[in-house]
Amino acid sequence: MDFEIIAKQLANPSGEFGIDVAKGMNKMNRFISKSTYDLLHIKNRDAVLEIGLGNGKFIDYIIAQANQISYTGIDISETMIAEAKRINRNLINKKAIDLFHADIEKIPVWDETFHKVCTVNTIYFWKNPVKALKEIYRVLKPNGILIVSFRPYIEGQTLDFSNYGFKEYRSEDFNLVIQETSFKLIEIINKKEPEVLFNGQTHHLTSQYFIIKKLPLNWY
Repeated sequence: MDFEIIAKQLANPSGEFGIDVAKGMNKMNRFISKSTYDLLHIKNRDAVLEIGLGNGKFIDYIIAQANQISYTGIDISETMIAEAKRINRNLINKKAIDLFHADIEKIPVWDETFHKVCTVNTIYFWKNPVKALKEIYRVLKPNGILIVSFRPYIEGQTLDFSNYGFKEYRSEDFNLVIQETSFKLIEIINKKEPEVLFNGQTHHLTSQYFIIKKLPLNWY
């Protein structure tokens, strides 16, 4: 399989091949995704937004974290939203989740809707990172938490997608983006992932978790 064809599907999977690529990404992203959800420390009755949910394979894991969770997922890929609705049809029928085809820069909800927001391995594709963060800031409640998780660029450990439309970030790069918004960076957590096989090679990757908070207006 041509690596370039796969890489181009990762940003916006489409068609039957996109569905197959998403299944492969579920295996590769299981560790970073579940680590992210755990770090959210979801509580009873929390309203949670996931940006870039893919095929929604891990929604049931999030829902199981606490009672009466309100879950919303958005993705830029129409194919992924359709697949997520198929996989999670029972939760949709129970009106336990809402799934929307939407862009991160135009999230279709009211201001201050969510207690927790997360996004895993999507930052590489953000057209305007500052604008994206400001939109997330809008939909977060005061004291709300955002976790942005990704695999930072580390020489010798990167999957090297830079030639395929990805923007790879070092830790300090994303920190600078945060500083252009009203968010407060709380903590950066690094985790060594289990080894993964990708494009015929074994990789030992580090995933990074930026824990970011929307402070209330009178915090000072």
